[in-house]
Amino acid sequence: MGNLARNFLKENDENKKLFVEGIILKDLKALNKLENDFNNYLYKAYLCSYVKKAIHFSSLKYKQKKDRMKNKEKLSLNVLDENFQEERINVVPDKERDIINEIYENKENFDYIQAFSNEKLSKAIEKLTHKEKKIIKECIINDKSQVEVAKELGISRQAINKVKISALRKLNKELKRV
Repeated sequence: MGNLARNFLKENDENKKLFVEGIILKDLKALNKLENDFNNYLYKAYLCSYVKKAIHFSSLKYKQKKDRMKNKEKLSLNVLDENFQEERINVVPDKERDIINEIYENKENFDYIQAFSNEKLSKAIEKLTHKEKKIIKECIINDKSQVEVAKELGISRQAINKVKISALRKLNKELKRV
């Protein structure tokens, strides 16, 4: 949490100013604004972490699927066998570049927070309703089950699922549009 707080304060000068006014000078208005801004920053950081994990596991699944297909299908060239005057099948190994594997191998060097904490994502998140943000935060970021969130909010699990899917579609649509 310490690194998140330091990065939050480094993000812009307004955060530093709010910190000084709220924590040091005990200004309640500045403290409330600081808390709200920090919670929004945390939300973005947790969402980015979720997206990072989703990309990581999707790339693993894709790589496994591609490896299975590669083992099943090999490139072949037919040649004429001189002795029997028949067509003979030659198998040629595929030497193509595996981009997914390259991305996966360099995942530690990739700054996901920097990549996803941009205006596009911020604007997409801002378009969600308070209820959608709450459900996304609880189900995805806090990794709670839909049943747990439904009990907390006093609505059905099906309603949670419907709102979650709707919110994810909104985010996806908005990120593709912008």
